[in-house]
Amino acid sequence: LLVDLFIAGTDTTSNVLEWTMTELLRHPEKMTQAQVEIDQVLGQGPSRLIEESDISNLPYIQAIVKETLRLHPPVPFLVPRETNCEVQLCGHHVPKNTQVWVNVWCITHDPSVWTNPESFIPERFLESEIDFKG
Repeated sequence: LLVDLFIAGTDTTSNVLEWTMTELLRHPEKMTQAQVEIDQVLGQGPSRLIEESDISNLPYIQAIVKETLRLHPPVPFLVPRETNCEVQLCGHHVPKNTQVWVNVWCITHDPSVWTNPESFIPERFLESEIDFKG
């Protein structure tokens, strides 16, 4: 079980990094913008490594990560939950003690929530008042 948890944690992280690089390679103008931001904050060349305290000064990098997680969620469903009472959900009766699965992929690709949901647009997180932290 511990090995499975360890592999799941590293696998999801590596998948997100791979998707981030894939999207940046598909959109070189966004990679250039990210490089400009990094150079402004850290300086050009290999002067120093990025530190956690730098992250708040890298809003475009944060937007790239958020957009990658939105477009390519590491897991399609959240951990299932169980209702503790009867509820009505979108016109459907859900009895008490029903196991409920949240489909992350559908939420992050819903055209009623996201403009051009299939497109890689990190700027959507710069222009929004909604902040996603996790």
